[in-house]
Amino acid sequence: MIIRPARPEDVQSILPMFKELDAKHYENCADVKNEISDKRYLVLFDNFFRQDSNLIINVAEEDDKIVAFALSKMTVIKDNLLFEDSVIAEILYLAVDKNCKRRGIGALIMSDMEDRLKNRGVVRCEARVFSFNDETMPQKINYKPRYTVFEKYL
Repeated sequence: MIIRPARPEDVQSILPMFKELDAKHYENCADVKNEISDKRYLVLFDNFFRQDSNLIINVAEEDDKIVAFALSKMTVIKDNLLFEDSVIAEILYLAVDKNCKRRGIGALIMSDMEDRLKNRGVVRCEARVFSFNDETMPQKINYKPRYTVFEKYL
């Protein structure tokens, strides 16, 4: 198992897992479009491969096949009246191929992601998980709930 930064040639392998995650979101969230344009992914990957990108995408590769990916976004907090200056990160996506789950791949890719984020000055990492998601990954790797967001559609 190799955990490494994504390369442009990995996009075709990441895309099906990405679309599967988005499908789960639009099945469970009233405000997510049920037809998500491929343009969304192209813009995202274009942003990632820029030199000054605040995105990090890691992949897990096994036998020359991408079996997982994680995507995070870094945000610089500066001159905020409430919070100290810092760099924080949010894990936006984590997906493991359904045939490879329950083997610790998610924990491996997250550990690598955290190391990469720390090396780029990140002091705190958040993982936002929708309530319909039945995965217990954040708790397994020592993420603690910070706050709860309640919503109501009118």
